[in-house]
Order: sequence, then C-alpha cells, then structure tokens
Amino acid sequence: MRDLTGDTPVARIDLYLDDASEPFRSVVPPNAVSIDTTALDDGPHVLRLEARDASGNVGRRRIPFVVQNGPGITVTGLRADERVGGRVQLELNAFGGNEPFDPVRAESSGPIPVWTWVMSAAIAAWAAWYALASLAVPSAYAGTPTYADNPVAAAQQPMAQTAPRQYSGGGAAAGFDYAASGARLYGANCASCHGASGAGVPGAFPALAADPVVTARDPGEHVRTVLRGLGGKRIGGTAYASRMPAFAQLSDADIAAIVDHERTSWGNSAPIITPDVVQRAR
Repeated sequence: MRDLTGDTPVARIDLYLDDASEPFRSVVPPNAVSIDTTALDDGPHVLRLEARDASGNVGRRRIPFVVQNGPGITVTGLRADERVGGRVQLELNAFGGNEPFDPVRAESSGPIPVWTWVMSAAIAAWAAWYALASLAVPSAYAGTPTYADNPVAAAQQPMAQTAPRQYSGGGAAAGFDYAASGARLYGANCASCHGASGAGVPGAFPALAADPVVTARDPGEHVRTVLRGLGGKRIGGTAYASRMPAFAQLSDADIAAIVDHERTSWGNSAPIITPDVVQRAR
C-alpha cells in the first residue's frame, strides 16, 4: 500500500473508535482487521484511520457507522435536546429483530406529525373541490337525457333523437346572444316534457320539432304560449290532457332565449326574437 503520491510505502495504519486518543489497533498494510461491535453501545460511532508513510506524512479518513445489536428502543414523551420541567411521563418499548412478530409491541404510540394533518387537510380540500366541480353540468350536455329534469321521460325518446342538430345561424339577434343560455334554460324548464330533442312524448306532451306555432314566421303565438301556458287545444289532431304551465316568472331575456332555441333547433328555422318582443307581449 502506498500514499497518495505513490512514491513512499505506507509504514503503519492506526485505527481509532470515536474520540479515543489511542488506537485500538495498528497494522502494517496490507492487512485485515475485525471490529467486535458487541463491545460497543448501540448507536452511532466513527471509525478513524490514520496512515503514516516512512517520511512521516499522515493521511486521515473518517467512516461513520451505526451499531444495532440489541433490541431497538423507542421512547415516547421525550425528544433529544427537548427542554422539559416537572414530571415527565415516558412510554418505552423495545423489539428485537430475532423475536417473533408482535404487532402490539412492534408499534409504539406517539403523536401524529403535523405534516400528516396538513397533507390530510390538503387532500380533503382537493376532494371537495373535485366533487363540486364534477357536479356542474357542462353546457354542451345540459340538454341531454342524462341531465334532464325528467330523465325517465327523456330516456323514453328514440336514441336517434337525443342529440339536437345545430342551427346554421350565428346564435345572436340584434346583439342578443340567445345561444349563450337558450339550451341551458330549455333543458331546465322545458326538456322534462318536450324532450331534449324536441320530440315530445307521444300522447303525453307535443313535439316542438316542426310544430307550426314554433316554426311560424310570426313569433307572437309562440311567445304568448310560453308566457301564459296552454291547455285544452288540439295540436296536430291530438288532444293532450296535461296543461302546459305558464313561465311568466322568467325574465324577458330568459324567455326570449328559450323561444329562440326552440325556433332554431331540431331542424326548425324560424325568425328569432329579442327580449323586447317578450316585454311587449306581457
């Protein structure tokens, strides 16, 4: 064995443990040395080595290590360097690796770390946000049977009729953007009877697709029907027992958006209105 320069043979290696001032072994390299850790306390130690060459130059190295021969000891109630006063209650436990596993003795009780509570609160907050976000109905699906106010009636419609066709127009009339809320308002107030696709329910609720009132050039009767409701009128040769309720409680803009949605969906292509038309009809 030679020093870092590779020129002068190493004369001796001294081995020290921890802070000892005297080596516990001195060997001439190359050589082998064993350490009896059973004579040491369990816990951290440091092996220090000093190598001297024939010229008196010294090389040093430190190797920290941990001894664990006996059972592991846990102490709950007193931390290292903790400042305490009065009577201190300690909970002690020891469990050796060669003992049969005992879940009661293998686990020591102790306070839950603060970071565990913080992580749990963060996960709970995220879960609550995710659940609330998932409850919001996307506008693209607001009129589908899944989100209809009456899903049973909506589910009875033919599958081919569940997706209303898109109107070819721009979705606005004189600055009034009915497309922004029309489908949502229709889904919330009308789809439970007339269906998400405007096909109605045979014998129970009339269809709005291709209905002569809905597709008429003059929107007056259409607007009055939504405002005041309708009952006792034969529609397309069929008498419907259920009376359509009035929706006068809705705002002018909401009723205009519903009327325009009905007049431009499911193949209908009739002139659209603005909220002032509804105001005059009141």
